[in-house]
Amino acid sequence: MNVTQERVEKIRLFSERGREIEDEYSQQPISPTAIQDYNRKLDETLRELQDHVKRQEDALQKLRASRPIELPRPDMGSQERLSQVRRAKKAYDSLLRTDPELPAPDSPLPVLLALRETSRLLDESKASVSTIAEKLSADRQRLKVEEGNLRDAQMITGGLEERIERLRNERSEKEEKAPSQLANELIREQQSKNEELDRAAAELKDALDRFIDEHLASMLAAEDLGGPTVGDVLEVSDTILDAGYTLHGKPKKPKSTQTGRDPTQQRIDVLVQRQAGQGEDRNAPTNKREAAAAEMHTLLGRLLEAGSSYIDLPCDSAASRFLVKAKIAQFHPRDARRLRLIDFGRTIGD
Repeated sequence: MNVTQERVEKIRLFSERGREIEDEYSQQPISPTAIQDYNRKLDETLRELQDHVKRQEDALQKLRASRPIELPRPDMGSQERLSQVRRAKKAYDSLLRTDPELPAPDSPLPVLLALRETSRLLDESKASVSTIAEKLSADRQRLKVEEGNLRDAQMITGGLEERIERLRNERSEKEEKAPSQLANELIREQQSKNEELDRAAAELKDALDRFIDEHLASMLAAEDLGGPTVGDVLEVSDTILDAGYTLHGKPKKPKSTQTGRDPTQQRIDVLVQRQAGQGEDRNAPTNKREAAAAEMHTLLGRLLEAGSSYIDLPCDSAASRFLVKAKIAQFHPRDARRLRLIDFGRTIGD
Protein backbone atom coordinates (compact mmCIF):
# COMPACT_ATOMS: atom_id res chain seq x y z
CA MET A 1 0.00 0.00 0.00
CA ASN A 2 1.48 3.34 -1.12
CA VAL A 3 0.59 6.32 1.10
CA THR A 4 1.78 9.73 0.00
CA GLN A 5 3.50 12.11 2.37
CA GLU A 6 0.70 14.63 1.89
CA ARG A 7 -1.89 12.15 3.09
CA VAL A 8 0.27 11.21 6.06
CA GLU A 9 0.59 14.90 6.97
CA LYS A 10 -3.19 15.36 6.77
CA ILE A 11 -3.72 12.37 9.03
CA ARG A 12 -1.21 13.77 11.50
CA LEU A 13 -2.91 17.18 11.54
CA PHE A 14 -6.31 15.55 11.94
CA SER A 15 -4.97 13.50 14.85
CA GLU A 16 -3.56 16.61 16.51
CA ARG A 17 -6.86 18.47 16.09
CA GLY A 18 -8.74 15.49 17.49
CA ARG A 19 -6.38 15.38 20.49
CA GLU A 20 -6.90 19.08 21.08
CA ILE A 21 -10.66 18.65 20.93
CA GLU A 22 -10.46 15.75 23.38
CA ASP A 23 -8.42 17.90 25.74
CA GLU A 24 -11.03 20.66 25.49
CA TYR A 25 -13.83 18.18 26.11
CA SER A 26 -11.97 16.78 29.12
CA GLN A 27 -11.65 20.30 30.56
CA GLN A 28 -15.19 21.32 29.59
CA PRO A 29 -17.48 18.28 29.61
CA ILE A 30 -20.18 18.16 26.97
CA SER A 31 -23.57 19.23 28.23
CA PRO A 32 -26.69 17.12 27.63
CA THR A 33 -28.09 19.91 25.43
CA ALA A 34 -25.06 19.71 23.09
CA ILE A 35 -25.42 15.94 22.88
CA GLN A 36 -29.11 16.30 21.99
CA ASP A 37 -28.28 18.91 19.30
CA TYR A 38 -25.62 16.61 17.82
CA ASN A 39 -28.01 13.65 17.75
CA ARG A 40 -30.65 15.86 16.12
CA LYS A 41 -28.17 16.89 13.42
CA LEU A 42 -27.32 13.24 12.82
CA ASP A 43 -31.02 12.41 12.42
CA GLU A 44 -31.51 15.32 10.02
CA THR A 45 -28.49 14.31 7.97
CA LEU A 46 -29.72 10.73 7.81
CA ARG A 47 -33.18 11.89 6.61
CA GLU A 48 -31.58 14.14 3.99
CA LEU A 49 -29.50 11.26 2.67
CA GLN A 50 -32.53 8.98 2.58
CA ASP A 51 -34.57 11.65 0.75
CA HIS A 52 -31.75 12.19 -1.73
CA VAL A 53 -31.51 8.47 -2.42
CA LYS A 54 -35.28 8.27 -2.86
CA ARG A 55 -35.27 11.19 -5.33
CA GLN A 56 -32.50 9.57 -7.35
CA GLU A 57 -34.33 6.24 -7.42
CA ASP A 58 -37.59 7.96 -8.54
CA ALA A 59 -35.75 9.82 -11.29
CA LEU A 60 -34.15 6.58 -12.45
CA GLN A 61 -37.53 4.79 -12.51
CA LYS A 62 -39.09 7.61 -14.54
CA LEU A 63 -36.17 7.50 -16.97
CA ARG A 64 -36.52 3.77 -17.42
CA ALA A 65 -40.30 4.04 -17.88
CA SER A 66 -40.12 6.88 -20.43
CA ARG A 67 -37.43 5.42 -22.65
CA PRO A 68 -35.94 1.95 -22.73
CA ILE A 69 -32.20 1.72 -22.27
CA GLU A 70 -30.45 0.90 -25.49
CA LEU A 71 -27.34 -1.12 -24.84
CA PRO A 72 -24.71 -1.60 -27.57
CA ARG A 73 -25.36 -4.65 -29.75
CA PRO A 74 -22.98 -6.50 -32.03
CA ASP A 75 -25.26 -5.83 -35.05
CA MET A 76 -25.49 -2.03 -34.51
CA GLY A 77 -24.20 0.14 -37.30
CA SER A 78 -21.54 2.80 -36.97
CA GLN A 79 -24.08 5.67 -37.20
CA GLU A 80 -26.17 4.21 -34.41
CA ARG A 81 -23.12 3.75 -32.22
CA LEU A 82 -22.01 7.35 -32.93
CA SER A 83 -25.45 8.78 -32.07
CA GLN A 84 -25.52 6.74 -28.85
CA VAL A 85 -22.09 8.10 -27.84
CA ARG A 86 -23.24 11.66 -28.59
CA ARG A 87 -26.32 11.23 -26.39
CA ALA A 88 -24.16 9.91 -23.56
CA LYS A 89 -21.78 12.86 -23.95
CA LYS A 90 -24.67 15.31 -23.86
CA ALA A 91 -25.97 13.71 -20.66
CA TYR A 92 -22.56 13.90 -18.99
CA ASP A 93 -22.16 17.55 -20.05
CA SER A 94 -25.53 18.42 -18.49
CA LEU A 95 -24.45 16.72 -15.28
CA LEU A 96 -21.20 18.68 -15.23
CA ARG A 97 -23.10 22.01 -15.48
CA THR A 98 -25.30 21.20 -12.50
CA ASP A 99 -24.11 22.02 -9.00
CA PRO A 100 -23.35 18.97 -6.86
CA GLU A 101 -25.53 18.38 -3.86
CA LEU A 102 -23.20 18.77 -0.88
CA PRO A 103 -24.08 18.58 2.81
CA ALA A 104 -24.57 21.77 4.75
CA PRO A 105 -21.53 23.38 6.40
CA ASP A 106 -22.76 22.43 9.87
CA SER A 107 -23.54 18.85 8.84
CA PRO A 108 -21.67 16.10 10.75
CA LEU A 109 -21.41 14.03 7.55
CA PRO A 110 -17.90 15.25 6.53
CA VAL A 111 -16.60 14.46 9.99
CA LEU A 112 -18.09 10.96 9.89
CA LEU A 113 -16.65 10.33 6.45
CA ALA A 114 -13.25 11.55 7.63
CA LEU A 115 -13.44 9.28 10.68
CA ARG A 116 -14.34 6.28 8.53
CA GLU A 117 -11.46 7.02 6.12
CA THR A 118 -9.07 7.49 9.01
CA SER A 119 -10.17 4.23 10.61
CA ARG A 120 -9.67 2.43 7.31
CA LEU A 121 -6.20 3.91 6.88
CA LEU A 122 -5.29 2.94 10.44
CA ASP A 123 -6.39 -0.66 9.88
CA GLU A 124 -4.41 -0.83 6.64
CA SER A 125 -1.38 0.72 8.35
CA LYS A 126 -1.53 -1.85 11.18
CA ALA A 127 -1.73 -4.70 8.70
CA SER A 128 1.14 -3.20 6.73
CA VAL A 129 3.25 -2.81 9.88
CA SER A 130 2.65 -6.48 10.81
CA THR A 131 3.60 -7.62 7.31
CA ILE A 132 6.69 -5.44 7.25
CA ALA A 133 7.75 -6.73 10.71
CA GLU A 134 7.52 -10.34 9.55
CA LYS A 135 9.42 -9.52 6.38
CA LEU A 136 12.04 -7.64 8.39
CA SER A 137 12.56 -10.63 10.69
CA ALA A 138 12.96 -12.96 7.70
CA ASP A 139 15.35 -10.51 6.05
CA ARG A 140 17.45 -10.34 9.22
CA GLN A 141 17.70 -14.12 9.39
CA ARG A 142 18.68 -14.22 5.74
CA LEU A 143 21.25 -11.47 6.36
CA LYS A 144 22.81 -13.56 9.15
CA VAL A 145 23.00 -16.59 6.86
CA GLU A 146 24.51 -14.52 4.07
CA GLU A 147 27.05 -12.98 6.46
CA GLY A 148 28.05 -16.47 7.61
CA ASN A 149 28.40 -17.60 4.00
CA LEU A 150 30.49 -14.51 3.27
CA ARG A 151 32.81 -15.25 6.19
CA ASP A 152 33.18 -18.86 5.06
CA ALA A 153 33.89 -17.74 1.51
CA GLN A 154 36.48 -15.25 2.74
CA MET A 155 38.17 -17.92 4.87
CA ILE A 156 38.19 -20.36 1.95
CA THR A 157 39.55 -17.66 -0.34
CA GLY A 158 42.27 -16.78 2.16
CA GLY A 159 43.21 -20.44 2.61
CA LEU A 160 43.35 -21.00 -1.15
CA GLU A 161 45.47 -17.91 -1.67
CA GLU A 162 47.88 -19.04 1.07
CA ARG A 163 48.00 -22.52 -0.47
CA ILE A 164 48.67 -21.10 -3.95
CA GLU A 165 51.41 -18.85 -2.59
CA ARG A 166 52.99 -21.74 -0.70
CA LEU A 167 52.91 -23.95 -3.80
CA ARG A 168 54.51 -21.21 -5.85
CA ASN A 169 57.28 -20.80 -3.30
CA GLU A 170 57.83 -24.56 -3.14
CA ARG A 171 57.92 -24.74 -6.90
CA SER A 172 60.46 -21.93 -7.14
CA GLU A 173 62.57 -23.58 -4.44
CA LYS A 174 62.43 -26.92 -6.24
CA GLU A 175 63.48 -25.31 -9.48
CA GLU A 176 66.52 -23.83 -7.76
CA LYS A 177 67.55 -27.14 -6.11
CA ALA A 178 69.39 -30.05 -7.73
CA PRO A 179 67.57 -33.38 -8.26
CA SER A 180 69.79 -35.16 -5.73
CA GLN A 181 68.99 -32.55 -3.09
CA LEU A 182 65.25 -32.89 -3.77
CA ALA A 183 65.52 -36.67 -3.53
CA ASN A 184 67.32 -36.45 -0.15
CA GLU A 185 64.66 -34.06 1.18
CA LEU A 186 61.88 -36.40 0.06
CA ILE A 187 63.62 -39.33 1.73
CA ARG A 188 64.05 -37.42 5.00
CA GLU A 189 60.44 -36.27 4.88
CA GLN A 190 59.23 -39.83 4.33
CA GLN A 191 61.42 -41.13 7.13
CA SER A 192 60.03 -38.47 9.46
CA LYS A 193 56.47 -39.49 8.53
CA ASN A 194 57.31 -43.17 9.11
CA GLU A 195 58.75 -42.39 12.54
CA GLU A 196 55.68 -40.37 13.45
CA LEU A 197 53.43 -43.22 12.33
CA ASP A 198 55.48 -45.69 14.36
CA ARG A 199 55.17 -43.51 17.47
CA ALA A 200 51.43 -43.11 16.95
CA ALA A 201 51.05 -46.88 16.42
CA ALA A 202 53.02 -47.61 19.59
CA GLU A 203 50.85 -45.19 21.58
CA LEU A 204 47.69 -46.78 20.20
CA LYS A 205 49.06 -50.25 21.03
CA ASP A 206 49.81 -49.21 24.62
CA ALA A 207 46.35 -47.67 24.99
CA LEU A 208 44.74 -50.83 23.61
CA ASP A 209 46.74 -53.02 25.98
CA ARG A 210 45.71 -50.88 28.96
CA PHE A 211 42.08 -51.05 27.89
CA ILE A 212 42.24 -54.83 27.60
CA ASP A 213 43.99 -55.32 30.95
CA GLU A 214 41.93 -52.82 32.94
CA HIS A 215 38.44 -53.11 31.45
CA LEU A 216 37.90 -55.73 28.75
CA ALA A 217 39.65 -58.77 30.28
CA SER A 218 37.21 -59.22 33.18
CA MET A 219 34.19 -59.01 30.84
CA LEU A 220 35.73 -61.55 28.43
CA ALA A 221 36.45 -63.92 31.31
CA ALA A 222 32.87 -63.56 32.56
CA GLU A 223 31.45 -64.43 29.13
CA ASP A 224 33.76 -67.45 28.80
CA LEU A 225 32.51 -68.68 32.18
CA GLY A 226 28.88 -68.47 31.03
CA GLY A 227 28.17 -65.07 32.49
CA PRO A 228 26.88 -61.88 30.86
CA THR A 229 27.94 -60.90 27.36
CA VAL A 230 30.72 -58.35 27.00
CA GLY A 231 29.27 -54.90 27.61
CA ASP A 232 26.25 -55.98 29.70
CA VAL A 233 28.16 -55.68 32.99
CA LEU A 234 31.07 -53.24 32.98
CA GLU A 235 32.66 -54.14 36.32
CA VAL A 236 33.36 -57.79 37.17
CA SER A 237 35.56 -58.53 40.17
CA ASP A 238 38.09 -61.34 40.47
CA THR A 239 36.08 -62.81 43.31
CA ILE A 240 33.05 -63.28 41.05
CA LEU A 241 35.26 -64.80 38.34
CA ASP A 242 36.80 -67.24 40.80
CA ALA A 243 33.35 -68.29 42.01
CA GLY A 244 31.98 -68.68 38.47
CA TYR A 245 28.43 -68.47 37.12
CA THR A 246 25.36 -70.67 37.24
CA LEU A 247 23.66 -72.24 34.20
CA HIS A 248 21.35 -69.21 34.11
CA GLY A 249 24.27 -66.78 33.89
CA LYS A 250 24.04 -65.52 37.46
CA PRO A 251 27.13 -65.20 39.72
CA LYS A 252 27.69 -68.04 42.16
CA LYS A 253 28.18 -67.38 45.81
CA PRO A 254 31.86 -67.29 46.78
CA LYS A 255 33.15 -70.17 48.87
CA SER A 256 33.81 -69.57 52.53
CA THR A 257 37.55 -70.09 52.07
CA GLN A 258 37.59 -67.40 49.43
CA THR A 259 35.41 -64.91 51.29
CA GLY A 260 37.69 -65.05 54.29
CA ARG A 261 40.64 -63.57 52.40
CA ASP A 262 41.04 -59.97 51.31
CA PRO A 263 41.24 -59.61 47.49
CA THR A 264 43.79 -56.82 47.92
CA GLN A 265 45.98 -59.09 50.02
CA GLN A 266 45.67 -61.80 47.35
CA ARG A 267 46.96 -59.43 44.65
CA ILE A 268 49.86 -58.36 46.89
CA ASP A 269 50.78 -62.01 47.46
CA VAL A 270 50.71 -62.69 43.73
CA LEU A 271 52.91 -59.66 43.06
CA VAL A 272 55.43 -60.75 45.67
CA GLN A 273 55.53 -64.24 44.16
CA ARG A 274 56.21 -62.84 40.72
CA GLN A 275 59.00 -60.59 41.93
CA ALA A 276 60.58 -63.44 43.84
CA GLY A 277 60.51 -65.61 40.73
CA GLN A 278 58.42 -68.32 42.27
CA GLY A 279 56.73 -70.65 39.81
CA GLU A 280 57.82 -71.82 36.42
CA ASP A 281 56.86 -68.66 34.46
CA ARG A 282 56.96 -65.21 35.97
CA ASN A 283 54.52 -63.86 33.28
CA ALA A 284 52.03 -66.71 33.60
CA PRO A 285 48.47 -65.58 34.42
CA THR A 286 47.45 -66.10 38.01
CA ASN A 287 43.69 -65.68 37.63
CA LYS A 288 40.96 -65.89 35.03
CA ARG A 289 41.02 -62.16 34.27
CA GLU A 290 44.71 -62.25 33.39
CA ALA A 291 44.18 -65.41 31.36
CA ALA A 292 41.47 -63.68 29.30
CA ALA A 293 43.74 -60.66 28.81
CA ALA A 294 46.61 -62.88 27.66
CA GLU A 295 44.30 -64.69 25.23
CA MET A 296 43.13 -61.38 23.72
CA HIS A 297 46.73 -60.09 23.40
CA THR A 298 47.78 -63.30 21.70
CA LEU A 299 44.81 -63.29 19.33
CA LEU A 300 45.38 -59.64 18.32
CA GLY A 301 49.07 -60.30 17.80
CA ARG A 302 48.36 -63.24 15.50
CA LEU A 303 45.79 -61.25 13.53
CA LEU A 304 48.18 -58.32 13.08
CA GLU A 305 50.95 -60.61 11.90
CA ALA A 306 48.63 -62.39 9.45
CA GLY A 307 47.37 -59.12 7.93
CA SER A 308 44.53 -59.86 5.54
CA SER A 309 45.04 -63.65 5.75
CA TYR A 310 42.93 -65.99 7.89
CA ILE A 311 44.24 -67.61 11.06
CA ASP A 312 43.04 -70.85 12.64
CA LEU A 313 41.29 -70.58 15.99
CA PRO A 314 41.98 -73.36 18.49
CA CYS A 315 38.47 -72.94 19.92
CA ASP A 316 35.54 -70.59 20.07
CA SER A 317 36.11 -67.86 22.69
CA ALA A 318 34.64 -64.62 23.93
CA ALA A 319 37.66 -62.76 22.53
CA SER A 320 37.00 -63.87 18.95
CA ARG A 321 33.26 -63.21 19.27
CA PHE A 322 33.93 -59.72 20.64
CA LEU A 323 36.23 -58.86 17.73
CA VAL A 324 33.55 -59.94 15.26
CA LYS A 325 30.80 -58.01 17.06
CA ALA A 326 32.99 -54.90 17.15
CA LYS A 327 33.57 -55.33 13.36
CA ILE A 328 37.32 -55.58 13.91
CA ALA A 329 37.55 -59.08 12.48
CA GLN A 330 35.35 -61.50 10.52
CA PHE A 331 34.92 -65.24 10.33
CA HIS A 332 35.48 -67.18 7.16
CA PRO A 333 32.20 -67.45 5.21
CA ARG A 334 32.39 -71.27 5.21
CA ASP A 335 34.51 -72.00 8.28
CA ALA A 336 33.83 -70.33 11.64
CA ARG A 337 37.14 -71.65 13.00
CA ARG A 338 39.08 -69.22 10.82
CA LEU A 339 39.34 -65.50 11.50
CA ARG A 340 40.98 -62.47 9.91
CA LEU A 341 41.09 -58.69 10.37
CA ILE A 342 38.68 -56.58 8.34
CA ASP A 343 40.26 -54.54 5.58
CA PHE A 344 38.80 -51.13 6.43
CA GLY A 345 39.39 -49.93 2.88
CA ARG A 346 36.84 -52.47 1.61
CA THR A 347 33.43 -53.75 2.59
CA ILE A 348 32.98 -56.60 5.05
CA GLY A 349 31.81 -59.00 2.38
CA ASP A 350 34.92 -58.65 0.15
